[in-house]
This record gives sequence, structure tokens and C-alpha cells, in this order.
Amino acid sequence: MKIDKHAYKVVDGFKRSLTKEQKKALTVENFEELQILVEAALGSTAELALHCVAKDIEKLAKKTRKRAANIDGLEQ
Repeated sequence: MKIDKHAYKVVDGFKRSLTKEQKKALTVENFEELQILVEAALGSTAELALHCVAKDIEKLAKKTRKRAANIDGLEQ
């Protein structure tokens, strides 16, 4: 997932939900700031999700090594 492109789509969707008056009240800089905030939120969420997956993989690897050691013990 390209975080910057996804953030752009989120901000663009937000813009489309605004009335003409609301759009006039906001500047390009406001939308750029919103995009930065959305990118940061998506980035930290993705980082946390990947961290959790890595932890799960580490646990699975540990279990696999333990089972492999038990199988080796049975074969001897």
C-alpha cells in the first residue's frame, strides 16, 4: 500500500464531502496538513500491524523449533 496515495484519496474523499462554502473556508495548506496527518496515522497503524505480525511469526518459529526438537528426540 502506498501510504501517500491512500492518504491523498482519503483527503480527496473528504474534500468531495464538503459544501462549496466549507471548501472556500479551507486553504490548500489546510488540506496539505490534513494529508500529512492522515499519512502519519496510516503509517503508524501499518507499523503496529506489522510489528504484531512479526511477533506472531516469532512465536510460531519458536513452537516449530520446539516440535522439531521433539521429533529429533523420537528418532534417536
